[in-house]
Amino acid sequence: MEETLKSRKEIQSLFKIGKRISHFPIVLVYLPNPLSKNRFVYCTERGIKTAVQRNRIKRKLRAVIREEEKNFPNGFDIAILAKREILDLDHEKLVKVLVSLINRIR
Repeated sequence: MEETLKSRKEIQSLFKIGKRISHFPIVLVYLPNPLSKNRFVYCTERGIKTAVQRNRIKRKLRAVIREEEKNFPNGFDIAILAKREILDLDHEKLVKVLVSLINRIR
């Protein structure tokens, strides 16, 4: 089961010293953690005006992570930054993009 990264200090250090990889419309920021599990943070770009759209994006991302988590490498803190264009992607394309990004962490 996925775990959410909640500590402000840990999130700030993730963004400050974490490595970034991207595949439009998603940017991944990751950093190894001492745990044997992954922790995730979901973020949307500031230009997305309504909470409905921001929450829809986060729900889509969480659903993909839940489905594919067993195939991911363990022991990372991962921030998933989504741009507005993610709303236009269908589920299969979103899975393909996100899985390819997370597999590049290995």
